[in-house]
Amino acid sequence: MFKKIAAALSAVGLLLGAQAAAAADYPTRPVKLIVPYSPGGVTDQFGRTFAELASKRLGQSIVIENKTGANGTLGAVQMLNTDPAGYTITMTPIGVFRMPHIMGTQYDPMKDLTYLGSMVGFNYYIVVNAKSPWNSLADLVKYAKDKKGPVSYGTPGAYSSQHIAMAQLGDKAQADWTHIPYKGDADAISALLGNHIQVIVSASTVLPYVQAGQLRVLASLGDKRTDEMPDVPTLSELGYPVVHTSPVGFAGPKGMDPAVVKKLESVISDTYKDPEFQSTMKKLGLSLQYMDHATYTDYARRIYEGEAQSLKKLAATVN
Repeated sequence: MFKKIAAALSAVGLLLGAQAAAAADYPTRPVKLIVPYSPGGVTDQFGRTFAELASKRLGQSIVIENKTGANGTLGAVQMLNTDPAGYTITMTPIGVFRMPHIMGTQYDPMKDLTYLGSMVGFNYYIVVNAKSPWNSLADLVKYAKDKKGPVSYGTPGAYSSQHIAMAQLGDKAQADWTHIPYKGDADAISALLGNHIQVIVSASTVLPYVQAGQLRVLASLGDKRTDEMPDVPTLSELGYPVVHTSPVGFAGPKGMDPAVVKKLESVISDTYKDPEFQSTMKKLGLSLQYMDHATYTDYARRIYEGEAQSLKKLAATVN
């Protein structure tokens, strides 16, 4: 009896020792990074820039795999069946925390993922056609409240940060407008330029159209004014406490070795400080928003728990 127990304990000890050795040597082969969006978009470009620069610090290649669909949650879903050794990780857009409340998901964001860190967030803007009569957000809100005509706004999709922000703004301003979801910013911009809708909430892809005098920006959704459009006030400045920056981070499956998490956290931190990385992100119109493992884990919990009620309410109105 005692010999069997001793043998079992010895086997456990050997296994733990082997796992510790593997973590110490990590990584010994390329690491796969899942980007849950199509190639070529801003998020994909962020992921590829990170992979290129982080590979030099990790000592192994980071290989991109695009998995599109399910509102950016397919990477999180794949973590359910991923070995926690750290050789497959995923980008985690904010939809990872929202979709469980809206449609239900196979994964639990607080039980099935190990958050590693975050580096950037999106700059979002409320934009109208330059030929429209609205020169300020106050003009648009007054028009909508007075119901002088229909006001529809376009976003890259239902339950996106842009959609949620306008729903929150409409509630706080007591203004009515209709949401029109599109497949992406490009489609929404085309609809606005063609006067098929009155407003869009878009990322920095609108900047060339603003510079060309075709579009007008009324407000930004961040917690502070952006470097690319410093003259544009935030919603908070205008009296509406609505803030959306949508950080994009990285996560692996549950059960990852703390030593591997620490190694990846260090690589993320060092890459974030790289001037080339920061310069590229600014060119992409992304804001720099670093969070380490602990801070990003806390952020995930706050978003997941804090938005539960409002998201369920919004889902009820959409469905």
